[in-house]
Amino acid sequence: MDVFGYIRVSTKTQMDGYGLKTQESAIVDFCQKNNYNLVHCFKDQGISGTLGNRDGLTDLISSLGKTKKVVVLNTSRLWRSDTVKVLVHREFRKKGADIISVEQPNYSIYNKDPNDFLINGMMELLDQYERMNVTLKLSSGRRTKAKEGNKACGNAPLGYKWNEKAKIAVDAETATIIEMIFKKYLELGSLGKLKKYLDGSGYKTRRGNFFSKQTLVEILRNDFYKGVLRHSDLIIEGNHTPLVNKIVFGKVQALLKRNRKAGVGNEK
Repeated sequence: MDVFGYIRVSTKTQMDGYGLKTQESAIVDFCQKNNYNLVHCFKDQGISGTLGNRDGLTDLISSLGKTKKVVVLNTSRLWRSDTVKVLVHREFRKKGADIISVEQPNYSIYNKDPNDFLINGMMELLDQYERMNVTLKLSSGRRTKAKEGNKACGNAPLGYKWNEKAKIAVDAETATIIEMIFKKYLELGSLGKLKKYLDGSGYKTRRGNFFSKQTLVEILRNDFYKGVLRHSDLIIEGNHTPLVNKIVFGKVQALLKRNRKAGVGNEK
């Protein structure tokens, strides 16, 4: 079985009783006796085990993949505080890895230990923090993008598409459908007549379905088509190309309102 080794001393004078050579020799002997193939031995010199930011430890964790066992003389080489223990356990569990301790033959990060109640709680908090941090970064990035007048996320409305630069662009194949829907609604005067015209002409949604009246209402009311960008509480002029001019859009809203009040074409 392939294994990694890890050694650490807290001071360059190696006053903690576990010199690098002593640790490495013990790990090499242990691997030979147990038929382990020691692939590489990572090390940190002159760094306290209370610190999680160590080059050797970082390299070790990033190297975990096919090799999932790490041999140490004692777990104190990996951590000297509960905080670092939580971090190491967390990263090892993500990789499906485990620790083999020369001086603690029964040790495993997967063993149930009453003292690990606090550790598991801290790991859960770290996972929650990481998810929250990612969410906050994404949200902040989207809001910044929206403030600049660019659609930040979500599906591109019919008539538009996401381009290779992750920006909204006009979709020539469907933009004409949107322009026609606005134009025909004003000409025909009701959703019922508009739907009948679209069905008869064979127009369908991106999913290949006939347009429902609800879908048509959502399209006709969507001010993105006149150049407005909405993101949460932000309502600003977008950088995208409008498919409908503001005058036509205004006339459509007025007709929708009149027909809804009159009950024409089931526009409710």
